[in-house]
Amino acid sequence: MFKKIALFLICLLAISNLSNAGPAYAYRVKFKDKNGTLTFADSLQFLSPKALMRRANQSILLDSSDLPVVKYYIDSVVAKSAAVKVHNVSKWFNQVVVITYDSLKGLDCANLPMVESVKLIARYQSGIFKTDGNTTSTKYSDEGEPSYKTAGSSAYYGLAYQQIDMLEADCLHDLGFKGEGMDIAVFDVNFRRTDSCSIFDSIRLENRFKDVHDFVKDTDYVFSAAINNGHGTNVLSCMAGNIPGSFVGTSPKANFYLYNTEDNYSEQPIEQDNWLSAAEYVDSAGIWMVNSSLGYNNFDAPFNNSSSSFVYADLTGNKTLIAQALNKLASKGVLVVQAQGNEGAGAWHYMLSPADADSSFSVGSVDGSGLWGGSGYGPNFNGLTKPDGCALGKGTAIAGSTGNCALNASNGSSFASPIMCGAIACLWQALPTKTSWEIRQLVKMSSNQYSNPNNTTGFGVPNFCNAYNIALGTSDIKNIDYQFASYPNPTQGEFTVKCFSNKIKEFYYSVYDLQGKCVYKDNKKYLNSFTSSALNNVAKGEYILLLTTAEKTFSTKIIKN
Repeated sequence: MFKKIALFLICLLAISNLSNAGPAYAYRVKFKDKNGTLTFADSLQFLSPKALMRRANQSILLDSSDLPVVKYYIDSVVAKSAAVKVHNVSKWFNQVVVITYDSLKGLDCANLPMVESVKLIARYQSGIFKTDGNTTSTKYSDEGEPSYKTAGSSAYYGLAYQQIDMLEADCLHDLGFKGEGMDIAVFDVNFRRTDSCSIFDSIRLENRFKDVHDFVKDTDYVFSAAINNGHGTNVLSCMAGNIPGSFVGTSPKANFYLYNTEDNYSEQPIEQDNWLSAAEYVDSAGIWMVNSSLGYNNFDAPFNNSSSSFVYADLTGNKTLIAQALNKLASKGVLVVQAQGNEGAGAWHYMLSPADADSSFSVGSVDGSGLWGGSGYGPNFNGLTKPDGCALGKGTAIAGSTGNCALNASNGSSFASPIMCGAIACLWQALPTKTSWEIRQLVKMSSNQYSNPNNTTGFGVPNFCNAYNIALGTSDIKNIDYQFASYPNPTQGEFTVKCFSNKIKEFYYSVYDLQGKCVYKDNKKYLNSFTSSALNNVAKGEYILLLTTAEKTFSTKIIKN
C-alpha cells in the first residue's frame, strides 16, 4: 500500500505538552513556490505505480501540482508557529496546516519569506482535537430520523430493489458487472460498526476493505461505536450491502476505502482541508472513484461570517477550496460523485459546495415516482446545470449503524449519491477503456431529462442499461461527443464551453442557425475553455454550435431563450 503521507509529512514531536488546557488554533499557511522540491524523475516517491497507470490510461501528464511541498518550508513554519503538529500538507495548493497553542506565533508565519498567506481555519476551545460538541450547521446531506421502509420488494435485492430498479442498474448486474475490481473511496464522517455488521460480511471475508483512515484525527480507526453517528455506514450500505434476499447494493463486489474527513462535533473551514488531504491520497494511491456525501455552506463561530462561510456567489464551480480540490482530483482522472445537499426547501435553497464544482458528478434526490425529493437547487453561480443526475433519496433503503446494522430507510442526497456511484462503478467496469469524462457523459446522455434539464433534478434519472448500449453503439443515440460541455443551455445569450479531453490541444468555434447560416465565427484558438456572448443579439430559438479541432469538428445544439 502506497504510504498515506509523503516522507516529510510525519507527526512532529510536540513542542509543548499536548495536554495543554488552552485553546488550540489551526492555520493554513500557503507558500509562494516549490523551489528545492523533488523532480518528475522522482515520481515514484510521490505517486504509486497504480496512480501513474490511471493517468497513462487517460493521457494525463504530470504537472507542478504533483510535486511535493518543500520540506524546509514546512520545518520553518513549524518552528515559527511553535506548532504542536502538522495536520496536513497539500502539494496541489502548496500549503500546510499546522496546529499551535500560540495564536500570535501562528500569525507570525506571514513574515517568513517563502510564505504567501496565513489563514486561521479552526479553533479548538478545549485544546487539540477537543471540541465543545455544539454546532449549528448542517454537516452532511441527509435529513430526519430513519423510519422503517415497507415499500419495494424483490427476491434478490430485497429492500434495495426500488433504488436499483429506478436506474436499471440491475441490467449491468445481470451482465456480470457488480463492481469487481473497481476502487471506490468513501469520504464521510464515521463508519460505525462497519467492521462487525453482517451486511458487510462478504467485503471483510474477501478483503475488499482496502484501507481506512481518519483525516480529522490522523488515526487509522473509523469504526467508533462511541460516536453516536453512523452516517458513513448508512452511505456505504447503499453501494456495498450484500445480503441476497434482504439487501443488495449497487456495487456489492467493489473494493472500498473508508475515509473520515468530517468532524462530528464542529463545523469549521478546516474540514475542506481534511477533504483535500483525502483527495490527494486518493490520487497518489491510484484509486479511481470517490463518493462524497458531505457539503458545506455555513461554518460555526467565529467562522460564520462572509470571509469564511459561503454565499451563492461563491458557488462558481471553482472558488471554494473544496470545489477547487474536487476539480483538481477530477483532473487527475478520478471520477467524483458528490451529494447535492438537501437545502432546496430551506432558506439557503441551493446546492452545497463542492456539488457546485465544475468537475463534480453531483447527485440530487427524487422519490419513488422520480419527482424532486428536496435536494438543493442548481445551477451553480456560473450557470452550469446541477445536479448532473438523480437517484432515490426519499425513502432510501439503508443499513443502520446500531446493533447489527438493522435495515431501515432515510431521506437525503447523501444516499442518492452512493446509489449512483455504485452504478457508475459497474458501468466503468463494463467499459474499462473509457475515461472518467466519457463515463460521465454516457450516464448523463442516458438520463430522462438530458435534452431539457431543469434546476431541481438537473439532467434527471439515468438509465444504466441505455448508457451501456450507447457505448456499444446499439442505442438510438449515435455520434456521442465526450469531449466538450456547454453551459448554461438553454442560455439568455452568454454561454461557456469547457473541453474535457487531454488530447485536444486547441480549438475554435462558430455558431449557425438551423438553416445553415453562420451567425457568429471566432477564429481565435482556445485551449481549455471560453465564454461567449455570440447569442446576445440573435433571436430566440435553436442554434448549432460547431467546435473545430485540428482533427475534426464537433457539433451540438444550443438554445437561446
